Amino acid sequence: MGDVVADDAVADAEPVEEIQHSGAIAARLAELRAGKVEIHLKAIGSTPTLRKPRFTIDGSKSFGELTRFIRGALKVESLHVYCCDAFEPSPDERIADLRHCFGVGPKLNISYSSEPAFS
Repeated sequence: MGDVVADDAVADAEPVEEIQHSGAIAARLAELRAGKVEIHLKAIGSTPTLRKPRFTIDGSKSFGELTRFIRGALKVESLHVYCCDAFEPSPDERIADLRHCFGVGPKLNISYSSEPAFS
């Protein structure tokens, strides 16, 4: 019977996403993500380079949006995009969050490759 009560409690619970982004937390996240982040791009291996490897992007944009922008600029379907030559962030990570954790001053170093570059 204890399992039934637990199942009922789970069914009535709010989704975690809504709880995490309500009220003061949402306001603070918006404040931290406000403004522009300077992106420094670097091609790895034989991947073509962009004509403009440095630009700014809204900090509230997702990493997936940045990845789509780079793929579109290079006119490629598949691309591996890395933060700090170390890892591929989740597409839903926010650019400002990555800069706060892994950036150097106001900039975030991003590298990209047509093939996996790091394991």
